[in-house]
Amino acid sequence: IVGTEGVGFDVATPVTDYLEVSAGMSFMPGFKVDGDVKVKPIRITDVTTIPMESVNIEGKFARTTANFKVSCYPFGTQNALFVAAGFSFGGKKIAKLKGHSEDVKNFMADPQYPADVKNQVYAEIDKYDVRFNENGDLLGDVRVNGFRPYLGLGYGRMVPKGRVGFRVELGCQFMGHMKVYQDDQELNIDDLRDKATDDLSKLIDKWTVYPVFKLAVTGRFL
Repeated sequence: IVGTEGVGFDVATPVTDYLEVSAGMSFMPGFKVDGDVKVKPIRITDVTTIPMESVNIEGKFARTTANFKVSCYPFGTQNALFVAAGFSFGGKKIAKLKGHSEDVKNFMADPQYPADVKNQVYAEIDKYDVRFNENGDLLGDVRVNGFRPYLGLGYGRMVPKGRVGFRVELGCQFMGHMKVYQDDQELNIDDLRDKATDDLSKLIDKWTVYPVFKLAVTGRFL
């Protein structure tokens, strides 16, 4: 099986001419999304701030999921059109975030600024304030729900009438809102600030449903 979930395999068994039950695994190789995000200016006093440059942050997405589905064939043996429902589950962490700013690194190394001022250095990803460490590095991860309901529609049988068959499927996996974590702690959101406009922030803010498209060569053992 190949598609938007990566590559994988399923095993299935027919229950009746109208129902088929399947389970399998999908493996998505990592893909990257990056963007230049804002770094908040540092306030020294009420009238003094230090502007900071933007920083390029990369999100590397990879996922492994287990799937369980029930496919219903409303026309029985007369037609291979089906609707499917089920769920996928896997690790909540689906992406690693990393970035580096020499501007921030130099600021952190400057002895004239106290620790409480240096602790104000954050990058703005969507509505999240993601902090830098003393080396100017930004590290974190993105998480979604571990349990993800699924709905789909397609044509073809997992257990074909002949020895070999083909199957196509289109559906969606409901994974919930993405959340940003650092050091296993979910970051707080400042709802009063406007959202960032970079591609990475847009992805984290909007991507709650994972589109599924699959093409499969199917076969039967008996």
